[in-house]
Amino acid sequence: MELSHTDKKFLIAEITRELGAAKDGGGKNLIARCPFCGKPGKFGVYIGPPTVRKKPFMSHCFSCGRSTLTPEQLVEQIGRPDLILTPTAELDAPLDATLLFPLDTPQEEIDDRLDIVPLPPFYRRCFAHPYLNGRGFTMDDFEYFPAGTTHGLNRRWDDYVLFPILDEGDTVGYVARHTWAKAKIDAHNRRAKRSGDYKILRYRNSVENDFVKLLYNYDAVIEDETDTVVLVEGIFDVVALVRKLELYDNTRAAVVATFGKKISRTQVFKLQNKGVRTVVIGYDGDAVEAIKKTAAELSQWFDVLVADIPDPTKDWEDLNPEEIYRIFSDRLYTPSEYRLRKVQE
Repeated sequence: MELSHTDKKFLIAEITRELGAAKDGGGKNLIARCPFCGKPGKFGVYIGPPTVRKKPFMSHCFSCGRSTLTPEQLVEQIGRPDLILTPTAELDAPLDATLLFPLDTPQEEIDDRLDIVPLPPFYRRCFAHPYLNGRGFTMDDFEYFPAGTTHGLNRRWDDYVLFPILDEGDTVGYVARHTWAKAKIDAHNRRAKRSGDYKILRYRNSVENDFVKLLYNYDAVIEDETDTVVLVEGIFDVVALVRKLELYDNTRAAVVATFGKKISRTQVFKLQNKGVRTVVIGYDGDAVEAIKKTAAELSQWFDVLVADIPDPTKDWEDLNPEEIYRIFSDRLYTPSEYRLRKVQE
């Protein structure tokens, strides 16, 4: 049975009280005396969001090895069968995947399962890099957004900076950006086409999971706490906007990248599962038609606003904090207002 948010909070409170448990540092596990062998501090109950490997209320003792796999097994084993819940309706719960989209459209199952992806051999995180420094990265950025290189030990990734994509703490993909400027890469590739030399890819990304299932900076969206999400196109947009609006420690608002000028049904479902209510579309200034389409789609499930960048040649990296604040104070439009303004401009 899929637990509602209310039921999950109730179970966590009761199990905490019954076991005399305390949350660990990450807040995703309850740690207590084992109800089987009695060893203190060895029994863990997972209370975080579901991942590929873990489901809520799975438990394990790191002393005697006893485990439970479901909430029903756990409450039976700790002597509280009265906590077994029967299905009820929760009016404020996120919609089930089968109800997420209009009934007059063909129904398709939303598959948000993700494989864990290994980073390239010899990857090592860095806290300073000439290319990233040149793009405005600060120490806070290096701390908040993991990035690294293979440090010359893997020729395939020479001159690339790699950004892991995290989902519930697991690495589910990565984006690798070549450190040369686009003009230099294009010039090299024109020469390579004539000479038969190797071609340089501006981006060399993971292939294990389809990017329509991924959101960069998704872990910054805290379940039932983050109310507003700003959608941008790419990783550098996320970093720039978080830095310039100082959103590093803001749990009410987050910036995520959809890896392009559109959003997939799986990405919509992932945001809705976290309890997001308001989505601000912050795509580049030249993405007018894409913004109109995305706003119309998202308006079925969220309160939608558009942060309108007036200059079609600019993105969030190009704007200074004063310009960004002006956009969010003076150029934040509903989808209808945005369409009307673009007709008039």
